[in-house]
Amino acid sequence: MKKKIGLILGPLAFVIFLIFGQFEGLSNSGQSVLASTLWIAIWWVTEAIPIAATALLPIILFPLSEGMELSTTTESYGHKYVFLYLGGIPNCNWN
Repeated sequence: MKKKIGLILGPLAFVIFLIFGQFEGLSNSGQSVLASTLWIAIWWVTEAIPIAATALLPIILFPLSEGMELSTTTESYGHKYVFLYLGGIPNCNWN
């Protein structure tokens, strides 16, 4: 039940926040990123979809809502340190 509520509440909160949630001093792109973050947080907490898939939502939401450009958004996903950690973890001896 929690997952179904989160699945609907996330996009609904995004749209409502974009329409009505105007903060003074925050740019339109800031509003878009904040609304997207609200959606992502709701899905993350309710686990409406797998968390790994939720983590990819910024790649879709930020450019579509004109919050950030695609290249700027995806830079963090492909940073050299991310690959360093991902490459090193499987080789660790956890015993």
